[in-house]
Amino acid sequence: MRLTKSICPECKRVIEASIFEENGKIIMGKKCPDHGSFRDVYWSDAELYWKFEKYSYTGTGVSNFKSSGSLNCPFGCGICQHHESGTLLANIDVTNRCNLKCPVCFANAKVKGFVFEPSFEEIRKMMETLRNEKPVPCSAIQFSGGEPTVRDDLPEIIELAQELGFAHIQLASNGVRLANSPEYCKRLKDATLRTVYLAFDGITPEPYFETRGFNALSLKKKAIENCRRCGPESIVLVPTLAKGVNDSQIGGSSVMQPKILTL
Repeated sequence: MRLTKSICPECKRVIEASIFEENGKIIMGKKCPDHGSFRDVYWSDAELYWKFEKYSYTGTGVSNFKSSGSLNCPFGCGICQHHESGTLLANIDVTNRCNLKCPVCFANAKVKGFVFEPSFEEIRKMMETLRNEKPVPCSAIQFSGGEPTVRDDLPEIIELAQELGFAHIQLASNGVRLANSPEYCKRLKDATLRTVYLAFDGITPEPYFETRGFNALSLKKKAIENCRRCGPESIVLVPTLAKGVNDSQIGGSSVMQPKILTL
């Protein structure tokens, strides 16, 4: 068993928590003086947890942190003096605009009622802040949204990330523009994009009606095909998993194995 910090899910107060193994799982237990005890599955596979725990490392945080607010975690946002690690993979939302209107959108894009889109120079300052983190500068970045490909200057943003020294640059995308334009895929590759983090909810049409509002499978497959032909060749398929919708298509299920080869 080891001790750590967590928060009360009711009042968000920072409280003590314990992590321990039970029935092949890793459990987090905690108790709030006002709202009682809580137990959650921390890792569903204890053996895998202990394998990764061997490489656990507590750092010293960021010495030149930028957070200046008076609120403590989890109410204050940003890296502060209490963080014990730096930024491994930074995520920058370059827009909240989107070319789809998915029922499960975690960013609630298209219905916010306003456009948030930092300027090119604002994004430059964000990336410079990341690269100037001490003692370890951030070396990996992901551009997200909304849908980042709706920005016409996205290739230039990616080129800037390369110039600033990011070793890994990836893009979270729904794949619409990638499917519609092989030329655009090549522009992204030429701009040094390394990886496409592609929303991909299943290998049959049915899940997409629930998660995207229409059969998007052919669009996803076309985006993969264009990336294979024109780049970037590194593609990570990212499902939004919903119980009873597409959970039968994960892992080594018999539904998945014979069909995945057709992509």
